[in-house]
Amino acid sequence: MNLYGNLSDQPAMAGLLYGMNPKTIVSYPAGETIGFGKGVFFKGDKSAVVGGKYTNHAVVDLSAYTTASKNITLTINGVDITATTSGTVATDIAALIADIAADVEGVTATAGTGSDSGKLLLATDEGDALTVKLVYDGSDVTSSKVTTSADGTYAGVSVFHQNAFLDSRGCYVKTEAVNVMEKGYIYVALASGVTPSIGATAYVTTAGLFTTESSGNTQVGVFKSEKVSGVDNDIALIVLE
Repeated sequence: MNLYGNLSDQPAMAGLLYGMNPKTIVSYPAGETIGFGKGVFFKGDKSAVVGGKYTNHAVVDLSAYTTASKNITLTINGVDITATTSGTVATDIAALIADIAADVEGVTATAGTGSDSGKLLLATDEGDALTVKLVYDGSDVTSSKVTTSADGTYAGVSVFHQNAFLDSRGCYVKTEAVNVMEKGYIYVALASGVTPSIGATAYVTTAGLFTTESSGNTQVGVFKSEKVSGVDNDIALIVLE
C-alpha cells in the first residue's frame, strides 16, 4: 500500500525542502508579510524582506541648481513635493525636508554634509521600495540627479512551515521569525512566463520570484529541475539550489 498515493501526481509546495542534501537554515524577524518559497533579503537592521533590490536609500543632487525661481517637483513613492528654488541650495533643501516630513509617510529626509553638500538624502524602512523622480524646470533629470541604493543582503529562500493553527495563514507575518534556507535544495515560486532549463542560472526579482532574467535582478543559484505545478495551480514551482 502506498501511504501517500501516487507520488508522481502529488503537487509540490512553495518553500518545501527537497531531498536529504546538507542544508543551512537561519531565522530573522520578518519586516513585512513573506510568502513561502520567496527570495528573502536581510536589511541593515537584520529584519527580513522580500525583494531582489530592496531600494531604501536615495541621494538627490541639487548642488547645480542655484538659479532662483525654477520649479522643482520631487515625486517620492507617488507623492509630489513641489518647490520653487530660491537661489540658495541649502534653503531649498531645508524647504523640501519640511515638506517631505509633512506629506510623505515612512520616509526620512536629511541634508547632506561634507562631500554630500548640496544633496538631499532620503531613506525608508518601509516594506516597499523607495521610488524617487526629480523634475527640474520642466525636465525629468532623474537619471542624472537621483542615485538609489539598497542595504539589503540576499539571504536565501523562505521555508514552508505548517502554521495553519495560527489563523489558517500560509505565510510569515511581520515580526514573526522567518526560516530562511541559505544553502540546500528547495522549491521556489517562478516568475510568470519563465520556463528554465535544468542547470540554468537563477535570479530573484523585486517581487521575490525566481527567473532566468539577469537584468535588474540578483543572481542566487541554479535551477535543478523542470517547472512543476504547485498546490496553488496559479503558481509554477521549480527546485533551486
